[in-house]
Amino acid sequence: VEEEVIEKRNEKPEWVEAFLQRTFFDGCTLHPIRRNEKNRYCINCDSSACQYCLSSTTHRHHKILKIYRHVYKDVVSLVAMEKYIDCADIQPYKCNKRLVIALNPLPHCGPILNTETSCDICKRRLAEPDLYRYCSISCKVIAFERKSSDLAPPFLSIMSPKKALKVEQLKHKRKGKPQRAPFF
Repeated sequence: VEEEVIEKRNEKPEWVEAFLQRTFFDGCTLHPIRRNEKNRYCINCDSSACQYCLSSTTHRHHKILKIYRHVYKDVVSLVAMEKYIDCADIQPYKCNKRLVIALNPLPHCGPILNTETSCDICKRRLAEPDLYRYCSISCKVIAFERKSSDLAPPFLSIMSPKKALKVEQLKHKRKGKPQRAPFF
């Protein structure tokens, strides 16, 4: 089971590249209503959509990510994104009382002063360099593509629910056959 988990974590989800290349917040041509922007991404269809596009039956059981704007850049909720990829080591930001992560890094402003306090890929300054290594999802994807072996971090995929259940079943259940503490 452990090999299956490692194998799954070393895969790159097919939709990630297209998601990072997509532009958001354009007006929806299918629903030309005032202030109606394409601020959602359908993972299954690989398309950006507005709230009215998603209300149709086409996307009923699809995986949807809502995109937000934070300091003039596209961000996604950390909680929502963690369902689909491993977001460890990506610097989160606070946006309207919610933690979000950037899709792509902001342009650099000024010279790079200290490489120890910056993103491993684009060298953009990190707010908490002791906790995080990347400023955006795209930087972590680049690091994933550059890694030397399958066992080396960073990882992009997370465990699938079926495999997570198998791992959970191997753990001791809370109730059941009582176990005595070992005598020392």
